[in-house]
Amino acid sequence: MKYLDYKMKAVILCFIFIFFVSCSINERIQIDRLNGYWQIEFVYQNGEKFFPKVSQPTFDHYQIEYPKGFLNKVTLELNGSYKTSKDKTFFEIEKNQKKYYINYKSRWDEWKFRINFLDSQKLVLENANRAFHYKRPKIQL
Repeated sequence: MKYLDYKMKAVILCFIFIFFVSCSINERIQIDRLNGYWQIEFVYQNGEKFFPKVSQPTFDHYQIEYPKGFLNKVTLELNGSYKTSKDKTFFEIEKNQKKYYINYKSRWDEWKFRINFLDSQKLVLENANRAFHYKRPKIQL
């Protein structure tokens, strides 16, 4: 009888573990946090990190009303002001089997990124075996 009690406890613990792991996976993406400004921190590809080498930082600005939105670029000018691109890249958020994707569409092209992680301070997008790691910049507009 003790063997059955042990086995039952092991099964219950296994289910609890699976439940918590599946819940934590869903919490890795807080889609409502996409709105705002993001700065590329590094790109990870084939086991290597590549850091941007720019003298003037560029920010990605996302404006979203789920599931649609747009992306435009913002640059820091030499005089300390910010310049926003007039070009907008429109996108739509797609959820497929618990994974989120951003489907971009411009005048010239269409492409897709998978959202691997998103919270209030960090964004990780993946496309073609490249992971783009973004951070929330500390800017005042």
